Amino acid sequence: MFVLVVVVVRWMYSAVIYKLGLFGEDPTLGMLAQVFPILADFASMFLIAAIVHLDAIPGMRQDWLVRPVSRLDLVIEKFLFVVLMVDGPVLLAVLFQGLANKFSFRMSLVAALWQVTFLLFALILPIFGFASATENMTQAFIFGCGCTFLISAFLTIASDLNGRAHGTLEPVPYSSVGWVGETMRFALILVAAGTILGLQYFRRKTLTSRALVLAFGFAILATVFLPWRPAFAIEKALSPNPSVGANAVLVLNPQGPKFHSPSGLAGSARHDYSTSIFLPLKVTGLQTDTFLISDRVQVRLLDTHQKNVFEGVGEGLQVAKEGPDPVEEPVYQEIPLHSSLYHALSGESLRAEITYSLTSFAMKSSYSMPALGGDERMPGFGWCQTKMNEVETVVELRCMWPGKGPTCAMLFLENETTGRRNPTRSACHGEYSPYSGWYTGDNMAHFGANIPFRDPSGLAKFPVDGPQLPQSRLVIRVYEPEDHFTRSITIPQIRLQDWQAQ
Repeated sequence: MFVLVVVVVRWMYSAVIYKLGLFGEDPTLGMLAQVFPILADFASMFLIAAIVHLDAIPGMRQDWLVRPVSRLDLVIEKFLFVVLMVDGPVLLAVLFQGLANKFSFRMSLVAALWQVTFLLFALILPIFGFASATENMTQAFIFGCGCTFLISAFLTIASDLNGRAHGTLEPVPYSSVGWVGETMRFALILVAAGTILGLQYFRRKTLTSRALVLAFGFAILATVFLPWRPAFAIEKALSPNPSVGANAVLVLNPQGPKFHSPSGLAGSARHDYSTSIFLPLKVTGLQTDTFLISDRVQVRLLDTHQKNVFEGVGEGLQVAKEGPDPVEEPVYQEIPLHSSLYHALSGESLRAEITYSLTSFAMKSSYSMPALGGDERMPGFGWCQTKMNEVETVVELRCMWPGKGPTCAMLFLENETTGRRNPTRSACHGEYSPYSGWYTGDNMAHFGANIPFRDPSGLAKFPVDGPQLPQSRLVIRVYEPEDHFTRSITIPQIRLQDWQAQ
């Protein structure tokens, strides 16, 4: 029965996603698309536990110990059955998604294989090992509730401490190198599952196994505190072209124009929880058709006695160099500070140390498609469609790709007749994982962007506006990461009040 439930839920989710298409405008189907993956994961967890409990190890009433079946054969048979019944429907569902959306069999199969491999480490191994330390579903539920409480408490406390430390305690999770911590967790899960299954099936050490569940659980949770430097060093060692960013230089540009607040109010006139300073920078040494983004900006402020008065993270940077003679736009490093801290330090002379973890992207390909009613399949980017939004202010681009999808793209509207073009919009997310897969759903990347052509307030005018859209195309320039490197800026003397928004 559990097997049938898992299969049905997985395939219902695939049917809903296929029916939604690229734009997903049906609210009912959209709601179902959010619910079905959660149901599928819970059903899979119950299925795994049920299979393990058919011959539970704890307790004294199980007869498998006297059967003419080796313990090794038993655990292998159970594990293979779990993999087949849990990963099998996922493999077919992702393969169906790819083929139904007219992607090649090879691309669809690769995406499906990555997804089932990901779920093997993220779902099957931990639940299989956990269930082997319990006698029945009641014990598993109670033990699971206890573990869930401990996990929630740990993450809540860690999040609070991270906030108090200005984001310096959990630098790796949800970052561009988050896959490093995730891979470490998967390695710990593999070791934990192997150790616990060995103890249970060959030595019946239930109390020891339960203690190890908790010990390995806290070790896995502790990976959220993985330091940034070693994680980024791993990413740096994997740079496809380590020489691309060799000449990139970031320096303070004290003669540059000061940042003007879009609201027209200086920071001191606002009543915000935080106050930001904006340091003008000059970025040089970028190669033609490159795109530079910061993966992490670490900031330290020291007083005249070299005492650390602030340590935290700054806002990210994005700098593009299109063509040999690009228009240089002002670049500002925003550093958010708590308002009370800002007011306490605003007039003092401080030393600022800023360390950048940077990634240089090189343009790999360029595509264009009609701004309205476009429907294109672009190799290396995905299947995309375009249309105007309901309030007629932006062109909506929505795409699909089996697997992870592109990392970075720059987009703009261009009139084919006049050659006029709108300002470029960047759509980049720093995520450099060498594999793909998600905890819920399938392994089909859905992504897109909104490219404005009209300001409803009437304050801004675009070179390519609404009447020109039928003669215009959306240009997509795809960038891929080439080099990961670090740069530092040291400012011997700085007064925060001099760099507040004007």
